Amino acid sequence: MSSKLPVLLLLTAVLMTSVAVSTIPASNALIQRDFSWLNDNHLTVLTGNTKVCGDHLCAPGEWDKLQTSINSAQLGNQTGKGASTTVTPTTVPPTTTPSVSPNVCMMVKSALTSENVSSAVAQVILSKLGC
Repeated sequence: MSSKLPVLLLLTAVLMTSVAVSTIPASNALIQRDFSWLNDNHLTVLTGNTKVCGDHLCAPGEWDKLQTSINSAQLGNQTGKGASTTVTPTTVPPTTTPSVSPNVCMMVKSALTSENVSSAVAQVILSKLGC
């Protein structure tokens, strides 16, 4: 009986292994892509299949412009590869000093005089504030 026990245990282990291999599905990371679904658009289902342009939802017409620019860049029709483009400079609006209420001007003036700040420095500070 003692000589049959190791053989019985080995046979049981082989049977259990074969059952496990046949019932557990094999995973394969190298599965070929299914080309029956070719839609690679970046969509979000959260807002009703809206297209995503970078880090924001696309505005009307923005998706087509994005696709055109991607296609032209991939074909080599981008700026710097022989294509001539006209660059329009951006204009910056002039900065204006914020309008400060008279109460703030009075409080700043009284704080400067209480700290014994010279009148020239106080005048510069008040002019920078727009007082």
